[in-house]
Amino acid sequence: MCALEGFPMIDIASTRLFAGLGKDEVNAILAPAVKRRFKVSETIIRAEEPAAHLMLVRTGCVDFHLETAKGQQVLIRRFGPGNAFGIAAFLSEPMGYLGTASAAQDVEVLAWEHHRVLQLARAYPRFPQNAFRLALHYIAIYAQRHISLVSETAQERLAYALTDVASRTGHVLKTGVEIDIRNQDLASLADVSFFTVSRLLKQWERAGAVEKSRGKVVIRCPEKLLAEENRAGPGQHAAF
Repeated sequence: MCALEGFPMIDIASTRLFAGLGKDEVNAILAPAVKRRFKVSETIIRAEEPAAHLMLVRTGCVDFHLETAKGQQVLIRRFGPGNAFGIAAFLSEPMGYLGTASAAQDVEVLAWEHHRVLQLARAYPRFPQNAFRLALHYIAIYAQRHISLVSETAQERLAYALTDVASRTGHVLKTGVEIDIRNQDLASLADVSFFTVSRLLKQWERAGAVEKSRGKVVIRCPEKLLAEENRAGPGQHAAF
């Protein structure tokens, strides 16, 4: 892990925003960043507000969601340490934020003001290039979700959503990997209904694959997440 003074929790080597930049360049980019703390459920940015800040998660997790016409909050992505959002701040005339970000737990982020982002982009061309690559990476993730929606079963999608969140933001316990997440958020990430999530989690719990409690899931045996579906055979997969 490459840790800079004052920023010990960030693994610079694995942070896409700093890829290909030298140590002195990374130090110069981090220098004007401001550490900001948010309590669980606190809103960090709001959809359609001018993108005045670039944000990088330092500790904790951030949920990025959109609101439907009926007012339902749909979780699009959960960001963990090292993930960046507010990339529109690289534009000289920034558009509005695409969604709303809130703290999934107590979180600390590094924030760069818009004018600082533009200054750093001019001084270090690799910095905005990395931001563009990151934006394309997020688009690729959403494209893959669309492919999964038309080519995979509900159980496959939920298994992937669960293990993906666990691999990026889970807590390792003696009994498995624990995730702080609600059923409705898993439903959003897997593009399935709330009732499908509830049913599949109960099925997995009976099989010993997971343990479920209020707002938490512990993955005990990930290889069992699709075992029941595989035994069901063609035409008997879980409904969408």
